[in-house]
Amino acid sequence: MDTSVTLALAGLPTSLAAILAVGVPVLIAIGLGSIVFAVFTQQDFTQNAFMASVKFGFVVEIYAAVAALTLVGAWNIYETARDTLQKEAGALYMLALSVDTYSTPAQAGLRSDMRGAIRSYAADIVSADWPFLQAGIPSTGSDIAFQHLARVFLDAEPATQAQAALGQNVAQWIAQAAEARIGRLSVTSRTLSVLIWALVMVVSVAVIVFQWFFGGPNHGLHYTMGAVTAVIVGGVLLVAVKLAHPFVGDPPLLSARPFLELMQVQ
Repeated sequence: MDTSVTLALAGLPTSLAAILAVGVPVLIAIGLGSIVFAVFTQQDFTQNAFMASVKFGFVVEIYAAVAALTLVGAWNIYETARDTLQKEAGALYMLALSVDTYSTPAQAGLRSDMRGAIRSYAADIVSADWPFLQAGIPSTGSDIAFQHLARVFLDAEPATQAQAALGQNVAQWIAQAAEARIGRLSVTSRTLSVLIWALVMVVSVAVIVFQWFFGGPNHGLHYTMGAVTAVIVGGVLLVAVKLAHPFVGDPPLLSARPFLELMQVQ
């Protein structure tokens, strides 16, 4: 599965993505079941039962391992993106709180510049960076605004002891925001590779196919079990896709809300 396909699936409304991710495997499973039951007889199933069960058990073990590794990798992408987002927003929030420390009348213009720099950077994140994150494309559209933010705070001349003491913390918050910014902008490069998605699809199809090579007089029961297996496969795929693309979707797992709030700094 190409990453553009997983990106497109993640970008769909959650309800529609769930219908496709679960519905398609179910339809495939039922279709395969109909073909298998039309081609093979009950005697064929009975003779093949032992060998089919051994092969199916082997395929299921491979699927379980691949699904687990995929979910762990996707969760790591989501967790890293979430923590990075919180780290950047937290650093900006602390900078916003520090502005009132520059409280002398002569620093009124500096306070205005500081708040304006925070609002401008947050606005550029929302307008210049976020659309590209949602499309899975790297962007540096907010770079100029961040440079301006850093210069406004780092170049501020302390007029009191409190401001001088705050200077070191301000430098740390700027560095924290810069580190988190780099992590946020590079999140698209850490997505699961095409080879991993292809492996997931291969073993998923194998599980759906091999489940039908068991005999039994009750075809309805086989169809039910086949559909349940397909639902599990589709559910695992959907969760992995959504976690691997946390900025994509309607609604996405991670939104620009923290930066929308920072745009209101007064």
